Amino acid sequence: MGPAARIEARESLQKLFAAGNEGLISAELKGQALFDAATVKMHMPMFIRDYTDFYSSRNHAFNLGAILRGPGQELQPNWSHLPVGYHGRASSIVVDGTDVRRPRGQVQVSPEIKEPKWSPCMRLDFELEMGTFIGVGNDLGTPIKVNDARDHIFGFTLLNDWSARDIQGWEYVPLGPFNAKNFASTISPWVITPEALAPFKVALPEQEPKLMTYL
Repeated sequence: MGPAARIEARESLQKLFAAGNEGLISAELKGQALFDAATVKMHMPMFIRDYTDFYSSRNHAFNLGAILRGPGQELQPNWSHLPVGYHGRASSIVVDGTDVRRPRGQVQVSPEIKEPKWSPCMRLDFELEMGTFIGVGNDLGTPIKVNDARDHIFGFTLLNDWSARDIQGWEYVPLGPFNAKNFASTISPWVITPEALAPFKVALPEQEPKLMTYL
């Protein structure tokens, strides 16, 4: 429904729960709407139809490049010029607290040994990331202008992108990760709106090199 509906809902909730406004909520409504946080089971906050993983943190991209490619090859030339991303598996995104099964797959023992072996993942990694929920979408083939992008963001959540690094190192060439990343991603049940985060904005590092005009 867009930003206006989200902002109206947030402001209405703030008004209802503001100090001095206790009388705005009836006892019956409190019984229906308010629960002890220690007694509830948290669920997925939204049904996720699609999922794209963006490689947007320079520190993260540099460190992962060092793990997979070694010194001197940490960042690929395209990283500074465009949003690098790949499609992930939306069906394996689960809420925080869900058990995660350690994956098995082919791993390369060492660069000198060309034949892989079948093994449980021995280098299971987690990545603390930020998930972005898209609200209003766009029709197929109709671009969203970069200056309008914020109008399409509903909110943000914490995301743990589980990674089987030894499996990933063998399978990701040339198309990218598959089994190494598709077994689970964990998200928080809490979604934070852009308005809640607005007071905490900080300036981004200077973009080098300058982006193309369309970005």
